[in-house]
Amino acid sequence: MGSELTSSATVRRLGVAAAVLLSVGLIAGIGTYLARTTSSARAKVISEYETRAITSADLIAGTLAGSDSKTRATGEDSFAGDLADLRAQIGRQEVGAPWYAVLEADGDRLIADPVTKEAETAGLAADAGFRIATRTGKLAFGEVRTDAGGSYALAFQPFDTPRGGRMLAIPVSLADLSTILAGTLDRTFSTSYVVDEYGRIVVSSQDGLAGSPLADTALLAAATRSTHGAHGDRYFVARPVAGSDWRLILTTSTSKLLAPVQANAKAAWLMFTAFAIAMVIIVLIGYSVLRGSARLAQARMHDALTGLPNRALFLERADAVIADWRRKRLTGDTGPVAALFLDLDGFKPVNDTYGHAAGDALLKQVALRLIEATRPEDMVSRFGGDEFLVLCRKLHTEQDAVAVADRIRDYVSEPFEIDGRTVRIGVSIGVAMLDEQAPEAAALIHRADLALYRAKEGGRGRVEVFESPATPEPSASSLGPADHSSR
Repeated sequence: MGSELTSSATVRRLGVAAAVLLSVGLIAGIGTYLARTTSSARAKVISEYETRAITSADLIAGTLAGSDSKTRATGEDSFAGDLADLRAQIGRQEVGAPWYAVLEADGDRLIADPVTKEAETAGLAADAGFRIATRTGKLAFGEVRTDAGGSYALAFQPFDTPRGGRMLAIPVSLADLSTILAGTLDRTFSTSYVVDEYGRIVVSSQDGLAGSPLADTALLAAATRSTHGAHGDRYFVARPVAGSDWRLILTTSTSKLLAPVQANAKAAWLMFTAFAIAMVIIVLIGYSVLRGSARLAQARMHDALTGLPNRALFLERADAVIADWRRKRLTGDTGPVAALFLDLDGFKPVNDTYGHAAGDALLKQVALRLIEATRPEDMVSRFGGDEFLVLCRKLHTEQDAVAVADRIRDYVSEPFEIDGRTVRIGVSIGVAMLDEQAPEAAALIHRADLALYRAKEGGRGRVEVFESPATPEPSASSLGPADHSSR
């Protein structure tokens, strides 16, 4: 009858477990699908936004580069002469700009027109636009500057002469650039900025900002570090503009950008939530049943303080190990089995001095160290009070059991930290090897207990191995509870 009840309970638990797992799997599967679908839709919207930025940056670069051939021709036609010819042309050349400068390929200035701009044009070679034009051999744009005439960006046009390469530097009004590029920025449908390497605005979708530093320094820093990302409640994309040291920054409200995705996702997640709630109820019912069953099993077979197997579970498993040892020993397919009986040295003073809470904390730490000190094949159990049992199987020799005991003694002898106090204790260990004279687990434990008693008598902190007496051991049924009062 007992086995039938056990079998029935097992079937019920398996049924509940299957229902719980099915519900969890169903919820997880649908949730994962919705999450991936939403994530994919978000990624697509963001990718399209980033593509818009790349296209806009390319359009700006293409618009700027469109003047290359015309400006190059101007340089080659008007500024290919020697220095005397260049100086003779000062004040007579029309380049469509308030001033210009002609530089050698290495950046040395040949002339500036008008000559009043000589001081202002002395450091043009340090501009990023000069370096880009030198590297690419094409028209390039550099940093934003401001003078009495207003704000402008420097344009550098490389050209060839019989005397070698030269560079024509001219200022381009930001107002003119804004007119040229306004259509491109309008297509971004975002707040957009084109800034130079120092964060000064070249053009913007917002009026009146050209020539001033980008006020949102956090956005500028983020756009300098990364090509895209979140900035507060906004999303930004930053792309370099080819042929310049400029960077296009697009930014928009994240909620606005993702509004189409969020509307669809909200409806889908509401439906999923209603379904999940129903499934969760089933899961909770199943979990409560399994949890209650597990708690009962845990309480029945494990020590409440340390979580280790208790005496009953130790005896049950030890009997199973002994039965297996008997079956296999004739074929030589099994190794020695040993029981280690442990008693903590110096635990009572700690418990009496610092209180039961400290004693309990110490026992928990001891349990953890015992698990660390033993092998995966060993089973550690709390026998009661400050006594523990270790069942060692798959040993090769008796010395293997002694080695496990020595390792336990070393681990337990290390200091413990209990509520900010350093505490030291020790452990005495009795070792008993399984043989035919110990027919049951209780008899094996009794032997280990006798060895432990001798270890205590010998000065504590010792490991003693049980020596078989000349007369047979009493059977387990005749063994009463061990008397540890003398310890």
